[in-house]
Amino acid sequence: AEEAGCGEEEEEEEEDQDVATPWTGLAKLPERSDVLGCLRELKDVGFKQLNVLLLGKSSVGKSSTVNSLLGETVARVQAFKLQADAEIISPFVKEVQESSGPEAAGMRIKLIDTVGLEDAESGDAVNLQALRKIADSIKGQSIDVVLYVDRLDLYRVDALDKGIMQAVSDTFGKSIWKKTILVLTHGNLVQPPPGSDFDSFADRRVKAMRGAIRGRSPFFRPRLPAVLVENNNDTCPTDKDGRRLLPDGSQWVPSLIGSMTDMAMGRRAYRYKPSMTRRPNAQLKWLMPLVAAGQYFLWKEVIRAQLDRDDEDDAAANDLIWSEKAKERKDLGIGPPLRPNKIDSWRLEQMYDDD
Repeated sequence: AEEAGCGEEEEEEEEDQDVATPWTGLAKLPERSDVLGCLRELKDVGFKQLNVLLLGKSSVGKSSTVNSLLGETVARVQAFKLQADAEIISPFVKEVQESSGPEAAGMRIKLIDTVGLEDAESGDAVNLQALRKIADSIKGQSIDVVLYVDRLDLYRVDALDKGIMQAVSDTFGKSIWKKTILVLTHGNLVQPPPGSDFDSFADRRVKAMRGAIRGRSPFFRPRLPAVLVENNNDTCPTDKDGRRLLPDGSQWVPSLIGSMTDMAMGRRAYRYKPSMTRRPNAQLKWLMPLVAAGQYFLWKEVIRAQLDRDDEDDAAANDLIWSEKAKERKDLGIGPPLRPNKIDSWRLEQMYDDD
């Protein structure tokens, strides 16, 4: 909490630049008391605004999660998987009103929805341009929580998933994962694959995603807490008070907002700086002088020496040929052969080349 509040004065000017609208949907949330309780905790330790960045592929439920958390439809859910003209980022800033909860009145939440991270043209490549634009858009901002969104009802982490995760690390720096919560949508998985139940399948899915992000390095082990989410109100079961449930009976909205609160209070906010972006072309720039020196040494000590030896061998062979010709002519009583000098030889070569 001390770390979260230490930059309060520095962040105040930045946060005041965000134009907030009344959080009207809060009053409609069945989990309103849980949300207000978490916001009150943040306010008590010095937070004025909770900044949340959502990342992930298209059609995994980022925009739907924004709408579910706010209790109102603010984010446009794409009808198609990939759209080249989609907005790179869509920030939504909401402020708690006195009428919704006096204990958290004035507290704001900023949800930054983003475009899908796969290329809109091919669909099977990472959208590096979108990642760079997202990074530029949040430069200097305090990001308290990152939600990396994917679907629960998928059976593996494929090459595109791993490519996107690596691109996130390369663009934002690996430290972004220390502020990240894994959000798995389509959590109302009533029929898990044969041979597994809901809990074991969810555990394997979370473990696979964590493994892909962490990689094999024993020194990079971000915690990556995970929350399951179901954004479809038509299929999501509820309790008698309307709180949204998962197949195991747990309430996912309090779980998500609670995890977000813990993440925001647990570590200093993430701030993107351009120096965090890994640029492959610049990583080995210090090797260029060594490569150039190596090439020069190879030319001087190996290649050029071999070429000189070849020239000497050719000259010796030519001397031997002309010596034999001179001997033959002498035996025949003929004068010595006229051996052309270097200039004459060059002129003859040019004449034959022209022909």
